[in-house]
Amino acid sequence: MSTGRLPAAGTVVNRRIFVQSVLTGIGAGLAGGVAAQTQRERRSNGWIIPTNKPDRFNLKVMAFNPIPAPDPGKWDLTIEGAGDAGTRVKLADLDKLPRIAQSSRLKCVQCWSGRVNWEGFRAQELLRLVGARTDLLWVRVDCADKYYDFVKLEDLLHPRTLFAVGMNGEALSPEHGAPLRLVMPAKYGYKSSKLITKLTFVDKGGMGLVADGWPYYSASGDILAGVDHPFEFPDETRKIAGGEITEY
Repeated sequence: MSTGRLPAAGTVVNRRIFVQSVLTGIGAGLAGGVAAQTQRERRSNGWIIPTNKPDRFNLKVMAFNPIPAPDPGKWDLTIEGAGDAGTRVKLADLDKLPRIAQSSRLKCVQCWSGRVNWEGFRAQELLRLVGARTDLLWVRVDCADKYYDFVKLEDLLHPRTLFAVGMNGEALSPEHGAPLRLVMPAKYGYKSSKLITKLTFVDKGGMGLVADGWPYYSASGDILAGVDHPFEFPDETRKIAGGEITEY
């Protein structure tokens, strides 16, 4: 995931940081060994662990706090402020929503990107399912790893915004946000929150965790004109005009 302003060449911005208590005892050599393992092997100890190298989906695994992979059988999505208090939606409920496929590129502030064939549903379908009111202007998104963000309702209802449950012909993996994540192609990746557990509709938004904590992140998260290093094209630098990347 990523930010609203590109860093200088060669700069790496750690959007999500390991909790110190988890780092204790893991050792400095973990990153290299983890990067070489498959997603299943990375999860063999029950934890979602970030990587420094692209995986088989040509994406890095990013995480704010390392957590055990969520249990889909116990997962639910809480929705507040949009109708009945404490509405809870199960995966079986989401399975009833009309599914769509969308190819879009995930662009990170670290200057890398990867194109993914996502599968999911539009926010309008979720709002219709729960009978949500749409006069409130913002949505707070809370995630299982304590990450949170604020999204304008108009951005949530954008025709290219997707709630994703699958990628590249497979069910979404915990490393990439299962059971539910956002995909916002015109925004840097940090706006595409993963491991979503709660949506709260509010009349006033906020900065979100990363924009509130790191000044080089913008609240809007709009992709700016600059350069990109797509993982599908190693050693290539490509200029981008800003907004969703559609040229490749």
